[in-house]
Amino acid sequence: MTCMNERELLMIPGPTNVDPLVLRALSRPTLAHTDPQFIETFEDTLENLKKIFVTKGDVFAVAGSGTLALEIGLANIIEPGDKVLNVVIGYFGDYFVKMSKAHGGVPSVLDIPWGRCAKVDQIQEALEKEDYKAVTITHVDTSTGAVNPVKEIGQIVHQRSDAFYIVDTVCSLGGIEVRADDWYIDACLSGSQKCLGVPPGLALISVNDRVLNLLEKRKTAVSFWYGDLKNWLPIMKNPSKYFATPPVNMIYSLSESLKAILAEGLETRFRRHHIMAQAFRSGLESLKVKLVADLACAADTLTVAYYPDGIEDLAFRNGMRQCGIVVASTIGSIRGKGFRVGHMGNVNQNDIMSTMGSIEVTLKRLNYRFNDGAGLAAAQQKLL
Repeated sequence: MTCMNERELLMIPGPTNVDPLVLRALSRPTLAHTDPQFIETFEDTLENLKKIFVTKGDVFAVAGSGTLALEIGLANIIEPGDKVLNVVIGYFGDYFVKMSKAHGGVPSVLDIPWGRCAKVDQIQEALEKEDYKAVTITHVDTSTGAVNPVKEIGQIVHQRSDAFYIVDTVCSLGGIEVRADDWYIDACLSGSQKCLGVPPGLALISVNDRVLNLLEKRKTAVSFWYGDLKNWLPIMKNPSKYFATPPVNMIYSLSESLKAILAEGLETRFRRHHIMAQAFRSGLESLKVKLVADLACAADTLTVAYYPDGIEDLAFRNGMRQCGIVVASTIGSIRGKGFRVGHMGNVNQNDIMSTMGSIEVTLKRLNYRFNDGAGLAAAQQKLL
């Protein structure tokens, strides 16, 4: 029997489960974007967003998705003919390649095998061969569950080049450590619907003074009027000004989420994500389910796993849904060969155990043999 939709547990890599307090914020009366009460909320939210990015630079919250944040960050930095080093470890890393081409850049792709992460010496070698205007990288690629050493790579980019460091933190911000200033990230880009536990709808951006200074020196106009940071900067410094109507209720929602995250404490939150990830992966390993990402570079925000032989994608995901758990299929070059589980945002140990139990039930119904309870026992051991 299929569970009611209201009882389904969303365990995909985004959108993630939204806390009722954050959801209720969406239902508040929509104030005018010029209302003093909303302006105050927007100002406070932007200040809290700086704390999440760990930056003293400027932050932006714009109606749109994480993909919009990526394009805004790139489009404001590169001009036609600029050489861009695109570090690609999965499906979403390739977005930067396509965006580089769309805005006239000349991409050079450092392609890393899926399931692995980039190494610092690979970046250093690439920087020694060519002068790049920008280096783009995905912190956590949601297609593989692999996490790049963004901190260490940022140090190399800073020390060995004048390139702008552009980082996709859509699947990491608020779930694992991100320090925009300390890691020399010039443009740190994210979205609302993953680790932050807000519904989809906000592109979140942090830039430093290097980027703002560059905007004054560009030879060509930014080829993206809505995404031109010079149009948005006056509003983010003073929300009483106008460029485009802000998503008032989404700002309410983000405001509540950020306050909850800061109340939990970033370090405590990162630790929780780490424990949940360890527990979930231990459970899968006990069931002899192979992971896509090497353990040495497995992210704390999601896990991607291959199906055991004989397990069909739709049958597995439908079986999980019958248990009240929603998981995602793999995408890109491994489409349909496995499943993806997000353990980020508001996920707790009950969610991990429920998901692991449902995986056992579903695999057993599909005639996969394993020691009953092995996954649950291994996961529980990590949660003690």
